[in-house]
Amino acid sequence: MATIRGMIRLSGCSLLAVLVGCASPQPVGKSVNRVTLKRRALACLEAAIVYEANPVVRVEAVESLESSGCPNGAAWIRNALLDEHPAVRFAACVAVGRLGDDVAGSAVRKCLADEDASVRVAALFAQHRLGDHAGTGRIPTYLLYHDDVSVRRNAALLLGLLDEPDAVKVLARAMGDQDAGVRHHALEGMARYGTPEAKQELVFMTNAGVGSEEVFAINALAETGDPIYEDTFRYKLATASHLETRLAAARALGRFGSDDGLGPALEALDSRRRLIGDRNDPPEGQVLRARQMAAAALGAIGSTEALPALAHMMEDSADPRVQVSAAKAILEILSAHRSEGLPFGKVNRGR
Repeated sequence: MATIRGMIRLSGCSLLAVLVGCASPQPVGKSVNRVTLKRRALACLEAAIVYEANPVVRVEAVESLESSGCPNGAAWIRNALLDEHPAVRFAACVAVGRLGDDVAGSAVRKCLADEDASVRVAALFAQHRLGDHAGTGRIPTYLLYHDDVSVRRNAALLLGLLDEPDAVKVLARAMGDQDAGVRHHALEGMARYGTPEAKQELVFMTNAGVGSEEVFAINALAETGDPIYEDTFRYKLATASHLETRLAAARALGRFGSDDGLGPALEALDSRRRLIGDRNDPPEGQVLRARQMAAAALGAIGSTEALPALAHMMEDSADPRVQVSAAKAILEILSAHRSEGLPFGKVNRGR
C-alpha cells in the first residue's frame, strides 16, 4: 500500500540476477514465448517477496501476487504475514482480506497483537473481510484519534476498502484532519462509496496543475469504476503537462477497455528525456515513478504489443522495484489473453 510503503526507502540489486546468478539475461525480441514469460514473471514475484535487501520490493511483490492469479500466490502472501518489516506485514494482511483467504485466519489473528499499530488496523480489516466483524468498530478509533499520522492514513485507506457504506460517515469526519494524506485517503474512500461531493472534488483536482494531486485524483476516480469519467481521462492524456498525469490517465483508460494510452505508455518506459528539473525531486525518483507507472498503464491496457518491452524491462532493469512492476504488468496482460492459446479460441460456455 502506498501509505505505509512511503515509510521505507532502500536500494537493491537485480532480482533476476539473484535467480540466474551472474549470467546476462537473454535478449528479448519482438516475439516472446508466453508460457516461458509467465513462468519468469511469477519467478520474479516469488523472488521479490523474500528479497532481503529492500522491504519496499517485498511490499510491492505482495500487492502484485494478490492480483496475479498465481496458484501459489496466497501461500506466499501468508508467509509474508511473518515478515520482519511492518510494512510487509501490513500489505500481507490487506491482501489476505482482499483475497478472502480463510486459510490465513489464524495468522491474521496473531497480527491483531502486532507491535505496529498500522499492522493491527490491517488485521482488523482482514478479519472483517473474512467475515469476523467483532473488531471492525475499532478501525474508526485509529483513524480519528491515533497520534501517528501514518496510522491515520492507513486507517482511512482501509475504511475506503471495507465495503461497508456506513464507513462514509467516519471518512467524512476525517476530512477535518490536519494532514493532507489523511484527507486524500478519506476523499478517495468516500468517492469509492459513491459520495457525489467527493467525486466532484476529485474531478476538480484533476486540473490542480500539481502532478501528484492530478495523479491521485485520476487514480481515485478510476477506482470508482464509473465510465462517466472517461472523457476526463482522455482530456488529461492529451493535454496534461506532467508525464505522470498522462500515465495515470492512460492506466485509467486501460481499465475501461481503451488502448488510447498504449503509445504514450510504451514511450514512457524510457522516461529520462522528460525529466523535470526539481531539486526536491531527484532524477532517479522521477525515472522510477515514470517507469513503474508506465508498466501499470500497460498492464491495465492489456495489449500483447507491450510484452517484449515489458519482458526486457523485467529481465534487464537494475532496480528490482521496476522488475516487479514489469512482472505484474506481464501477468495482467497474459491473464487478459489467456484463452488465445486454445485450439478454437474462446469457448462459448452459454448463450
